[in-house]
Amino acid sequence: MLALIAAWLAGAGAAEAGDVAALERVWSGARDSSEEVVMSLERGAALWRDLSERRVRTIVAPVGIAWLGAHVLYLEEFIEDDPQEPRRQLLLQLEPVPGEPHAVRARLYTFATPARWTHLNYRPPLLAALARADIVPSAGCDLVLTRAGDQFRGGTRGRHCLDVSSGSAHYLDYQLVISEELYWYHRRVLRQSDGELQQEVIGFNRFEPSEAQLYACRIAWSASGSARELRPLLTLDLYEAGGHARFTTPDGRAFELTLHGRDWPFAVDRDALLLLLQEHGGDSPLATSWAQMGAQQIALELGWLEVRCGSMAPDSDELAQ
Repeated sequence: MLALIAAWLAGAGAAEAGDVAALERVWSGARDSSEEVVMSLERGAALWRDLSERRVRTIVAPVGIAWLGAHVLYLEEFIEDDPQEPRRQLLLQLEPVPGEPHAVRARLYTFATPARWTHLNYRPPLLAALARADIVPSAGCDLVLTRAGDQFRGGTRGRHCLDVSSGSAHYLDYQLVISEELYWYHRRVLRQSDGELQQEVIGFNRFEPSEAQLYACRIAWSASGSARELRPLLTLDLYEAGGHARFTTPDGRAFELTLHGRDWPFAVDRDALLLLLQEHGGDSPLATSWAQMGAQQIALELGWLEVRCGSMAPDSDELAQ
């Protein structure tokens, strides 16, 4: 019995380490996002309509800081091709979350003197000089990201991440979805006293929010094969311009889900949305579903597996779910 428990614990530990390594790998890289201000009480609506969209580049790279942990990322974010003036510089310390399967915590640290550490990932001698006194923990702003298929999604929790730019009267709610092809974030500033929304910002990569819709695809699976015993499995986010994601069912079968709209090359004369399911590595789809282009819902029902995708409007509260 002790041997079985030891083996189970070893397997769980390996899975947790695998999730951390997977997040480190998928988060790393350079991404361009189109950022949009949905609303702000601090400035006039007419002004924000003119200035609401801008391009943001986010660079994330692994860095070796042994005293901070085995999995540390450096994040640098700047506006409109101005790398000399980062608007955000962070160190992200990645670690498993005990008791939460496939969840990874990213502990955030800022810099006491940010300008000194610009482009830290490209400057090994400077990195070697970094000491604990040079970084400041962002208390309450930890991100908890949970693995779902080949995506990670999550963000801050509760009202503990204070908006330092406006004092302790407001807190930040920051949500994030990361995969190899998708980088989406949703930042909200809320009043601490009653939770009233003060500002809302979203960012998408690869496409403008007005040009392609993002869909949340909820997947249910039945162990017995009966539709009556379908149970929620996971949720994946896909955009309707060839977005795709992989997932594995509890019985070990690997699948790929793809959503096509304007990019679908074989139906240029048809105004349609197409959802495809195929086994990973398979030559042809296992199932397909059609809907009118711009439809709010599209689904696949196979009895033992069900996929229901619903559009996520950029200004909808569903983005934060």
